[in-house]
Amino acid sequence: MLPLDDIRWKNLEGGYRVPYDASEPLRQLMNQGATPNLWEDLWNELHHQGDVGPASYASVPWLVEFIRRSAKIDWNPLAIVAVIELERPSNPAVPDELADSYFSSIQSLPGVLGTHQDQEWNALVLRSAVTCIALARGQHWYAKAYFELDDETVARWFSEEFGWDFGDAATPPEEFRMPEA
Repeated sequence: MLPLDDIRWKNLEGGYRVPYDASEPLRQLMNQGATPNLWEDLWNELHHQGDVGPASYASVPWLVEFIRRSAKIDWNPLAIVAVIELERPSNPAVPDELADSYFSSIQSLPGVLGTHQDQEWNALVLRSAVTCIALARGQHWYAKAYFELDDETVARWFSEEFGWDFGDAATPPEEFRMPEA
């Protein structure tokens, strides 16, 4: 993992293909926690219209570490990681000096999520988490499908494909619910 005080951050390109020093917002994230403005900055700078860069790759291990340390899982870091990895094949390769930490952090996500203290996930967290798990297992097509699905699309697909009527897609029928503990 590239240390946040490493001077190389200043020259790493983000989604706009210009240098973006992600170390400052990542340091703020790790030390003070997330804010809407911080997420907006990371979303805008690490990914732009399908483009990602070395700053994006270098940020992924820190985003995974933030997830690991957080008491409650936020969908933003999961979705940012997912977007970066989904877009990676059509972008510049991960630099050799970032590759080990980048790929190992993505590989760690199933374990991080499976053992995380927060197990009450809303739909955005769940969709982003399942996407990341699929990516960690090399299933990019399933990851893309999970990432793009929303409640309306899922309900329409089940209705058209299987004739199932979920009514309110956010509330599955009784037979699909987990028993109360």
